Amino acid sequence: MEKEYKLNRLETTKLMGPMVDKHWAELRTAKERGERVGWCSGPMFIFPYAMDMKCHFMAGYAAYCAGRGAAEQVLEAAESVGELLDTCSYHRLHMGMAAAIEKNIPVKEEVLLPMPDLLIIGRFCTEMSHYAEGLYRRYSTPVVAVDMPPPQDKEDIARLEKYVEGQIRGSLIPEIERVCGRPFDYDRMSEILSVLKQACTLRNECWEFAKVNPTPWTLWDYGVSIAPIFYMMGKPESVTYYTKLRDELAERVEKKIPVMLPDGENYRLYWDSWLPWAFLGKIIRSFTKFGAVPICGRYPWEFFDHPEDIEPEPDPVRNWVQLYYTKSHIAYHASTKGGIDLISKLVEDYSIDGLVMLASKTCRFWQGQVPIINHIEKKYGIPGILLEIDQADASFYSDAQVDTRLQALFEMIDGRRRVI
Repeated sequence: MEKEYKLNRLETTKLMGPMVDKHWAELRTAKERGERVGWCSGPMFIFPYAMDMKCHFMAGYAAYCAGRGAAEQVLEAAESVGELLDTCSYHRLHMGMAAAIEKNIPVKEEVLLPMPDLLIIGRFCTEMSHYAEGLYRRYSTPVVAVDMPPPQDKEDIARLEKYVEGQIRGSLIPEIERVCGRPFDYDRMSEILSVLKQACTLRNECWEFAKVNPTPWTLWDYGVSIAPIFYMMGKPESVTYYTKLRDELAERVEKKIPVMLPDGENYRLYWDSWLPWAFLGKIIRSFTKFGAVPICGRYPWEFFDHPEDIEPEPDPVRNWVQLYYTKSHIAYHASTKGGIDLISKLVEDYSIDGLVMLASKTCRFWQGQVPIINHIEKKYGIPGILLEIDQADASFYSDAQVDTRLQALFEMIDGRRRVI
């Protein structure tokens, strides 16, 4: 008789729903209280937070919209105003929301947000420019853009860092000051970084528990738990949440309680690219029936992965840019060379059996997935597969493709185990 697997859900992650709901409720009602609203893409959200603007960011909205079961409605609204199906699904969700507001297209009310006083683009992919241009041309949304080119080699990093810092100081901060009607609050930015450092230090302690076999938690759990880093950035709630999460994980390890019941995972996996928010439940069930657990990945593993490098003083702006380029190398790890460097280390540190790469149908940000699979297989004898689906558009999802490719991966892993 085949073993039946079941995920053992963490109690702490159940706290996340109310915290996320509060964030979006405050954003929806911000203008009723006379507050400014900023929409962000890329890692620029700390700047409106420093000015007490209610802040939304692109990927977070996609997760929220999908979690509320409204992604399909909003994507249909985007299609009705001419957005192409192969355009970034995150872009289409925003254009669809704006179209629903303008044309009174029926979608779930809780996913309708106030249009921004300022749209801030931290552009590291072409679709972010497309998104900004679309909202500006159709709805006259004020836009300020910071171009953030990803480096292909480490030698590019110092030059790009200076380029990005110049844009922040010369364009972004003056525009936020104009919209808010007051000087930029550098002290508040430093305070936010101080709390972020505490939260990320605790978060990294949680990551360490995933190295245990059997693991007490999964990448799915961390995906759910990423909201305090963004939604609650600079707020004490983020530290409280990760303290509780760390303590629960420590207890599980001490008592030998695995996340995969009855007695631990069968396959320890690396996951590449975004999480598939629109059908995360389906994906989790597909993995669980094989006893498979994704443990780490470039996303969302990469955000502030070296909290010891967060330096709130004396120059929070420069430190913010360094966290993206020089110190944590977030941008570099999205490249093929950087991805190989990072993933090789993760494979070793987390005892990975196989790679699963989400090859998004509408996002081309994550580079080199096939070369990375080939490199890791040659170096470590670890196989990998591509899942050609999307992160938010369920029309690109196929149960048959997911099951067939997962089965192929696990057969390869089993075959190599027999040889060893």
